[in-house]
Amino acid sequence: MADQNQTTPVLERQTSNSESVARINPDGTVTRESQATISVDDGMGNTETNTISVSDDNPIDEDGQDGTDTMNGSNGNSTDEDETNPIDLTNSAPQEDISEVRRSESELQQSLSTISSINNGSFEDNPLGTAEDRGTFQNWRTIGDTSIETKEIGIAPTDGESQALITNGFSDSGGSVVESDLSEFLGLTSGSLDILLDGNATEGSGIKQTFTAQAGDILEFDYTLLTNEAIPNETFNDSAFFSLGETSQGKFALEIADTSDPTFSDKSVEGYSEATDTKTIKVAISEAGTYELGFGVVDLSDTIVDSGILLDDVKLISTGVGSFSSPSVDGTQTETDGAITSDVDFTFGNNGFEPVSGSPNPAQ
Repeated sequence: MADQNQTTPVLERQTSNSESVARINPDGTVTRESQATISVDDGMGNTETNTISVSDDNPIDEDGQDGTDTMNGSNGNSTDEDETNPIDLTNSAPQEDISEVRRSESELQQSLSTISSINNGSFEDNPLGTAEDRGTFQNWRTIGDTSIETKEIGIAPTDGESQALITNGFSDSGGSVVESDLSEFLGLTSGSLDILLDGNATEGSGIKQTFTAQAGDILEFDYTLLTNEAIPNETFNDSAFFSLGETSQGKFALEIADTSDPTFSDKSVEGYSEATDTKTIKVAISEAGTYELGFGVVDLSDTIVDSGILLDDVKLISTGVGSFSSPSVDGTQTETDGAITSDVDFTFGNNGFEPVSGSPNPAQ
């Protein structure tokens, strides 16, 4: 027979809760601290409460003991028993702090990306918002007869709504300057345009901008030559060119178009009887540095009949390859050099412009 005095066993009941916080230290590091409270009811009316504190940087207690994974009872006693309840240490630092770091990194990357660039290469910047809503020469310096044009001139811009027009004539925007003033403006030796263009450069206009390039960057721009000269014209062979060189050194100039261009035709351009097809030139820069880029157009042998150049989408393309050498005399290059120059018309280095074999650009 069962014992009549036998009682039902009392079951022990245990409850727990935990919380975790993260603290940003003055040195920028993050300390995460978690605390768990465990209450044990022995079923006889006796309750014992213990608190566990855990920190991921292992702080030292006042008595010199390692404070990690130490159970401290509410009565001040401690035990080395292993923790049995999992403690959540996955909480991250406050989101606003992480966002601030990411925002700073993004701003830094953006500032670095703008170091190597042409500013306002499409001539769109118009901070004043004029009624005509045309672009400006902001970030460019000009001399002579220069203006901003839209598609209304008869040829559409290749990028955006605006493009630059540089002429060797006169207009409301101004008038051409003598060759010596234009050469000085572009950093060229007086008389060097006569040699370059094989004629007597009398007057013209130009624009320029200083920029920083990394080794391997590719300078690219679009242009169209306009003229009222009879074509072709060996005597009055109005010509367009661009110049390039480090700011602390001499500049080199390269002719890009004249009246002998075979693509001239009547394209119904306002103020001009003939216009070439729009073309693109790409130049690989071999060394990092601060450069001055210039564009110009000049009269040859006269100061009467006008010509001009439309210019747009002047830009610097980063390749990330680094410095390279131009093709040697025998045409050999390293694999890296060939990768850079395979898609350009010229390279530019200490000796000026070097044509790239196989380029279809007639400016070579």
